[in-house]
Amino acid sequence: MAVRTVLREPLLHFLVLGAGLFLLFGLTQQLDRETTRQIRVTAAQVEQLAAQFSRTWMRPPTEEELAGLIERHIRGEVFYREALAMGLDQDDPYVRNRLGQKLEFLLDDLSAETAPSDETLARYLQEHGERYQAPARVSFQQVYLNPDRHPRLEADATRLLQQLRGGADPAALGDVSLLGQTFDGLSQPEVARQFGDAFAEALLNLEQGRWLGPIPSGLGAHLVQVGGRQPARRPTLDEVRPLVLRDWQDQQRRAQKEQAYARLRQRYAITVEPAPGLENLSSSSPPNSPPDPVADAR
Repeated sequence: MAVRTVLREPLLHFLVLGAGLFLLFGLTQQLDRETTRQIRVTAAQVEQLAAQFSRTWMRPPTEEELAGLIERHIRGEVFYREALAMGLDQDDPYVRNRLGQKLEFLLDDLSAETAPSDETLARYLQEHGERYQAPARVSFQQVYLNPDRHPRLEADATRLLQQLRGGADPAALGDVSLLGQTFDGLSQPEVARQFGDAFAEALLNLEQGRWLGPIPSGLGAHLVQVGGRQPARRPTLDEVRPLVLRDWQDQQRRAQKEQAYARLRQRYAITVEPAPGLENLSSSSPPNSPPDPVADAR
């Protein structure tokens, strides 16, 4: 009778249930420990180690060298697992940054670079045409006047202009310099690199087909005849296809990464505790968020 009473005690039931759960938990933990303490070096990993050695040393490894590579791999795996078991990965900014970067690289890999159609690239070029615009270009001749050799620069320039307008050979006039005399299809930045910004700016407004000047530069003065101009224009897709393709793919990768981040962020309940003087920080979205590249890509 007393035994039956004891068997019906709730406390006994609780103790038996607790002991069972403890035993089950212990067995599970033991299985997990046995699993995590197994290090298996696959044939594919051995081949990869050998291939890395061959790429570095331009020959296959010897049997002894391959054994050393495998042992080094095992050593790294042992240290890595023991470091995780000791919690050495926690609260380490270097490890946090490396893991975050690795995830970003993974997201990059997952953003497959699908081949866009010509229509897609043409639309991208139309929307961002200013990036690829071919600059205006100018062709001209110049006759150089060295100020040190022309105390009366304006008078000498007027005399030479009359000769040039009368059909004189430009190569027979002016002073010797390292500059060329004839320039074909230069953009304004290219002109500025040789003659300076002021000269390049003045060249834009010169009448075409007529000898004019003197036009000052950082080198001296010049008599100039503009032979032709090509206005700035937007190139065709075939002219800039590699650049457009690269930029389109880069935009797609950034957009897909932002979309992935947005989905991952929704898994977390985020609370930002305001610091003194910064009480207005939002707890639902990061402050000073950059422009959304996802919207840009649509």
